[in-house]
Amino acid sequence: MTSVRKRKMNRSSVKKNTRRVKDKQRDINIHSNPIIAANWDKSLTLSQNYKRLGLRSKLGTRAGGEERKVESLTEIRARRAKDSEKVTPADIEQTEDPSEIPEGEARLIRDPETNEVVKVIYGTKKVVKNTESDVENTSVIKQLEEYAHKHAQIKKDRTPSERENDWLKSLYEKYGDDYEKMKWDKKLNLQQQSAGDLRRRITKWKKLNNIN
Repeated sequence: MTSVRKRKMNRSSVKKNTRRVKDKQRDINIHSNPIIAANWDKSLTLSQNYKRLGLRSKLGTRAGGEERKVESLTEIRARRAKDSEKVTPADIEQTEDPSEIPEGEARLIRDPETNEVVKVIYGTKKVVKNTESDVENTSVIKQLEEYAHKHAQIKKDRTPSERENDWLKSLYEKYGDDYEKMKWDKKLNLQQQSAGDLRRRITKWKKLNNIN
């Protein structure tokens, strides 16, 4: 049984204050790329934005359903007319000409008495495939390619400082290539570098100083 206060609150027209956190998912602030940030539409989903920009949100195949594209009446009629042009099994049922059978398909000729396959006629007719792509905005792709080319930098190898050179030299003079002993030296290896890290550093140092 509810209390008088609860009943009064339920009848009240004043709604309870709640935080709306679901709408915040749409407020995506893109900081990684200024071109994508300038062309991003917050009213669309991530997949819709990527498709509009000519990109793909997933490199693999789709695992679930896909949102249907809104088609006009003219587009529906054109698609139906195109579908009606497709070759059906009834169209090639009476022909033995390979040029009238689509490539990748075949007609089986059976013996009317035993129903065994007597002959197989493979089709040679070239079928024009649908080459429509999902890319809608190629100008954004060109801008992204130019931006990537402009901001691409050649990776430079890090060169050890003079102090690091002296430190590596003292380790090499004392231990040579024995990196296991190097890592246990509490005076020279103050930062407790691992044997693998010391090996990489000294290999690079030897290469810079032409030491075999």
